[in-house]
Amino acid sequence: MAKSNNLKYELVSTFRRLHAVVNRCKKLGETALDFETTSLSPASGRVRLVSLRNTKTRVLVDFDRIKGGFGKCARLFEGGTWIVFYSGFEGRWFRAAGADPMLYDVGFLRRAILGGGRFSLANMALWDLNIEMSKDEQASDWGSRLTRSQLDYAYFDAYVTWRLWRGWAKQADEGHWSAFHMLNDMVPAVIEMEDAGMLFDSEQHAKLVKDWYKIHRQKTKLIRGLVPTGEVANINSDSQWSDYFAARLPDTILSGWPRTEKTGQLSMKVETLRRLGAHFHGTPMQTFMDGLADYKKVSKYLSSFGESLITSANLAHDGRIHARYNIGAAKTLRFSSSGPNVQQTPRDFDLLGKFTSIRKSFVAPRGMRLVSLDYSGIELRVLALLSGDEQLLDDVVNGDVHAEVAAVVAGAPIDRTTRAGKAARQSAKGISFGIIYGSGAMGLAATMRTSVDRAQGYIDFWQDRYPDAFRLRYDMMDEVSRTRRIRMVEGGTVYMGKKPDLPKCANYPVQRAALSVMAMAIKRHKNSLDDCRWAEKQKRSRMLATIHDALIDEAATRDAKLLLKIMERDMIAGYLDIFPGAPTERLVEGGTGPSWGELN
Repeated sequence: MAKSNNLKYELVSTFRRLHAVVNRCKKLGETALDFETTSLSPASGRVRLVSLRNTKTRVLVDFDRIKGGFGKCARLFEGGTWIVFYSGFEGRWFRAAGADPMLYDVGFLRRAILGGGRFSLANMALWDLNIEMSKDEQASDWGSRLTRSQLDYAYFDAYVTWRLWRGWAKQADEGHWSAFHMLNDMVPAVIEMEDAGMLFDSEQHAKLVKDWYKIHRQKTKLIRGLVPTGEVANINSDSQWSDYFAARLPDTILSGWPRTEKTGQLSMKVETLRRLGAHFHGTPMQTFMDGLADYKKVSKYLSSFGESLITSANLAHDGRIHARYNIGAAKTLRFSSSGPNVQQTPRDFDLLGKFTSIRKSFVAPRGMRLVSLDYSGIELRVLALLSGDEQLLDDVVNGDVHAEVAAVVAGAPIDRTTRAGKAARQSAKGISFGIIYGSGAMGLAATMRTSVDRAQGYIDFWQDRYPDAFRLRYDMMDEVSRTRRIRMVEGGTVYMGKKPDLPKCANYPVQRAALSVMAMAIKRHKNSLDDCRWAEKQKRSRMLATIHDALIDEAATRDAKLLLKIMERDMIAGYLDIFPGAPTERLVEGGTGPSWGELN
């Protein structure tokens, strides 16, 4: 027997003994499990150790000492319930070995009770158990002869995972378990998305990037022709631009200029610069502020969607962008994406008079099509359903909320088919969501660069037309005042702290409901594709991505239309899982095409 922090464990090195241990774990019900592997990917490494812990089991298994290794043993774990931290990791190794055991992620249970966030096992150990985990062996060589320190380190992860699971399971009620399963059930689909990736046309994208660099040089020249380096040394420094404008513009302009929350500096957001520039219509100042806005916009595209995407695709073995989709990363449990962040990929847009589509660079292989549907206006729709606001629901389903607000702003109905009408509607979105998520008259006035009285008029319009939706934030504030938590639509909770925050009380329930709808759709769609592949229909179809409120698949050209129907069915069903009996008209939009930017 070996010891780790005064904990004893058995070192298992035979198939026969492992078989007996695993069978005992299955009978006991739940067992913490943790892998140590020789690399991060099954394609380039192997599982060396697995640690197991429950009320009666304290075991560390060395697969290098078992003939056939982990591959021979993986299916032994099917039929059991294994508690892990970050099930996407262990799940990927089991999947590569042809096994599909039940994995429960303790991180998801914490998120179901407190709300989302990004954290490590060491974070949870410190926060929840007051245990500081050693990192000394974290990057050690797991492929050679192992030291006692490495063995102890490996076993201790399962010990901590087990204690965390038992602690959070005691706090969970029925609603929390519902939220937990919602998150946990998405893991197989996310593994499929991450492994599949999206094929990227680097040659097409390089032409786009070349155009951006040309615009970047033009705007740099324009800005430096008006403001030399002696006045603003770093053209990319928001703080230096804030100081520059603060020293030169009158108080009448500066008093209405939005400021950053953390530093109090003048906001240098693109939309702010354009809006303020309009007050200097026809003057060099408008030319300058528009030019600075253009410079910042194209700089953002170059840094976020430029050569880094080309490099990511070129480094991959298959020419695909393999992004990571982080389940429950936001407080509301909304997805985030990393390596690269494809969630930020903008829709098609007009860049200085030239139509630009980053999404056209994400393409289908020869003989294939991309299939994608997006929940249309899901945040307004779920707000209407959460609050019981019949007028808002009717406007979402049968009308156009943003056009209604745009008409109020303009003082007359807008024509959505014109460029001006589209711009007015887009601007109205910002007003609507600002009001929805708790912006007051002063904040809205600063954002819109208008008077407080006029901003209050827009808020009054919203409150009069959608009283139940407007009141939801105050109902949530009352709930937080009593319980410090908000109970979410699927049953989970979000801890809000001691002081209720109106924007968060308005925002969190809506964002969580939108995530819940997508989560159920993702689970259903993965099951549908698995069934089709098992029956040898849609055999080449696979899930590629979830982007905000959209799903993206890849299918053989002959199967694309059928897959679109399956996706539509699954997304509608996922929505009805959360809101039974709700209207489904105009719920999803999208299509099939040769690229993400060409769907019909």
